[in-house]
Amino acid sequence: MAIALRKNGPLPNVGSSIRTGVPPPSLAVGDYNNEKNTPPPRVLTAYLEPKFQSTPEQPIPPRTWTRDDLTRQEFPELSSCSKLPEQWPVDDYPEDDPFLPWIHDVFPTHDGKFIQFVAQNKRRCKTGSTKVDVEAAKHFEPQITLFEHVPVKKLDKTKPNEEQRYRIASHEDADPETMATRFLCRFTSDDGFDETTLSVYNFDYEWASLRKHQKVLFHENGRDTKQVHTSQLLFKCPVPLSLQDTIRNGSSVIDDYATLFVDVVPIRTPPRYGHPAAFLQPYYTKSKAMSRYENIPSFDIEKEWGSNHILPPIGTSGRWANIPICKPSLMTYYGDEEPPAAKGNGSPGATDTTGEVEIEKKHKLVSCLWASAGYATRGERFAINDGQRRLFEWITYKRMLGVEHFYLYENSGAHPTGESLHSVADKFPPGVVTVINWPSQICNNRPNNVDSPGERSSQYAAEASCRLRFGPHVDWIAQFDIDEYLVPMGNLTSITQIVDKLDEEGNKIVAFGSWRAWPRRRFIETPEVMSGRDDCGRDQRCFQLRIPMNYTMLQSYNCDRQKPGEKVKQMPAEKQIYRPDYVLHHFIHYSTVTTTSNMNQEDVEKAGLKWNGWSAFPDQLQRFGDEVTEGTDIARFTIQLNSELMGDSHTGVGFCLLSGLMIHTKAVATQDTVFWEETCSASYTGSGTCRLGTPFPDDMTGVDETKGDEGWKFNCYINKKVDNFFVPRLEEDLRKQIPELDQRLRMKES
Repeated sequence: MAIALRKNGPLPNVGSSIRTGVPPPSLAVGDYNNEKNTPPPRVLTAYLEPKFQSTPEQPIPPRTWTRDDLTRQEFPELSSCSKLPEQWPVDDYPEDDPFLPWIHDVFPTHDGKFIQFVAQNKRRCKTGSTKVDVEAAKHFEPQITLFEHVPVKKLDKTKPNEEQRYRIASHEDADPETMATRFLCRFTSDDGFDETTLSVYNFDYEWASLRKHQKVLFHENGRDTKQVHTSQLLFKCPVPLSLQDTIRNGSSVIDDYATLFVDVVPIRTPPRYGHPAAFLQPYYTKSKAMSRYENIPSFDIEKEWGSNHILPPIGTSGRWANIPICKPSLMTYYGDEEPPAAKGNGSPGATDTTGEVEIEKKHKLVSCLWASAGYATRGERFAINDGQRRLFEWITYKRMLGVEHFYLYENSGAHPTGESLHSVADKFPPGVVTVINWPSQICNNRPNNVDSPGERSSQYAAEASCRLRFGPHVDWIAQFDIDEYLVPMGNLTSITQIVDKLDEEGNKIVAFGSWRAWPRRRFIETPEVMSGRDDCGRDQRCFQLRIPMNYTMLQSYNCDRQKPGEKVKQMPAEKQIYRPDYVLHHFIHYSTVTTTSNMNQEDVEKAGLKWNGWSAFPDQLQRFGDEVTEGTDIARFTIQLNSELMGDSHTGVGFCLLSGLMIHTKAVATQDTVFWEETCSASYTGSGTCRLGTPFPDDMTGVDETKGDEGWKFNCYINKKVDNFFVPRLEEDLRKQIPELDQRLRMKES
């Protein structure tokens, strides 16, 4: 793919006082327009260097190739700022040069001070023991160096207009602002603007590994799938001061075409295999917490890099070139024409090092979700095509609970069903659902318990994009999939009540665990039995489990494998509600890096928190929405539960759950119904799993459990509050859009 992002026309004033007058050579694409003498459209281009030996001689020698040695790969399909996430060549990554970051999204921060990059670790796509996977891990080894900072020093210029050059340095010798970088960021325009800054990380990856008590940041064999914070590369390019106001107010984007661009040039070094404490930046090494690591051998800079390794000119370096600088996210997706006002000591409407830009808050509670109309289960075992129905019911339910806005990263384009979720989003009032087309594929859809486990790269990047694009403008993000229903418990009826409680406590994260719930037999369509390997995956009987349209997914799957209030075992699924201004990295289920975990010991203690020298986790400002803890330790008082909420009146001590629980309504694939007649029998004693729900009675007095319910095995528990309070409310909100549901309710009412 490629990118044409400029129409003929004048460039707004972008700060001529610091232009060098030397346009970068990479911009010479085609001939100029003869009539208007304007440059041709810029094209997103990857310049690929010859293969870099991951274990070169020491110290690393200078790179001596010329521009002609670089391979040029263009991506002209990228032609619109508003469509950048869907047109970016995620699935056409130039694999011949794995030093280039595998970018999934790029956008300015709300204040115009940074260009944010969301990239994934391509090396994690193949981590198995086969020959192909081992070779892939070796080939993509440069990907992991991008997570490891490198200090550089700016060299003095000998001529006024010559390109700024840099030398790899030690922490002590590096410039303060370039002590922990990895990319050169070259900002350019068609009228000759040319200035380079050095990238910064969103957080320190090596310190994060150390605080997780990990002995290495990466393994040489590539088996790093458990270190989930290294799945995603997050970094920013600082915007030159003179461009910040222009980028913040979006005036450099004309008719959806960019007129400002940035090149990203990786600094190429071999990976550092070793203890994370071996080469930390001084902010961490000077902390008293480092005394326990004093025997860890330090990284030998002189041996590995030498004392005078000067980075080559940008024009002879492999890089991403002509990356468009588009509008900040609020202007792109909300149509906001007025950027947030600047405050502080800067001039009106401008930003500088002493002034801050006011953050416009749009919502208190939002949801980020990555979904598609259809998808294949892990291992490509079975196709599930109920995304449209699930999304509609799920958003309706979440709105009922107080979620104000939904950022839908629409992944249907990655699947050949021909369906999309746009029609579902259109059913809601304007301003409820923001759709970001996100067609990139996941790079590995295998199960998690196999050689080379799955890596859902598209989902991980979508979540980070949502948090970083829109997080500054909201208070809380509820991170749940469309098959996960959070149920406020006790006297609570909304999620907003939960986050209000968290704000009172000063907590920043709350987690909810769940087992997979089973659909109740009485709420599924009568099975139409199939047989054979083509339909069932083996030579057995099976059926396609469907929920009829006159019942909701929530009611059908309201059969949890453990009693509400008694989930005492470790949960296989976990999701969170969190403050995006506190969480620096979130990985689907967990907050893996936070503001506190990124601090050294002194700053943690200054913040009034306790330093844990062993590990930063669980985070001190996170709590688990555990039903037993919430019911016994926090709510140990006599309560009268409203009969409307719980289905009956109950006076007692405890079990007033001040937060909630999660019901996981994961679809049952056809192959998973094999042997259902045997495993769901009350007399079955084998190890197979029955995925059809038969709820235990409320009162087991006199019930012979071995006989079950008419011969069906008891295997789950009904949440009364769901059936008696939330389901009726949800049905009432849905009936206008679902005729089958409305008809059943009318018959019930009559």
